[in-house]
Order: sequence, then structure tokens, then C-alpha cells
Amino acid sequence: MEFVKKFMTEKAEKFNGKAAMLGMFALIGAYYFTGQIVPGIF
Repeated sequence: MEFVKKFMTEKAEKFNGKAAMLGMFALIGAYYFTGQIVPGIF
């Protein structure tokens, strides 16, 4: 339980949320410019 308290802080959760939103915008941008969900694969 100490491991969870040490690494699952509010700051870490906010950073994770920002990284997830950046990934979503990157996917939308890639789809907009290339017409493919994952350019080069799909």
C-alpha cells in the first residue's frame, strides 16, 4: 500500500490526464491530415 501512496499522487494523475489528452489530439490530427487512424498501418 505504501507503493501506491508514494507514486499515485495528485500531481501524477494530472500529468497522466494531460498526456492522455495530448495523445487524443495527436490521433485526431493524424486522422485529419492523413485520413488514416494510425498512419502507415491502417
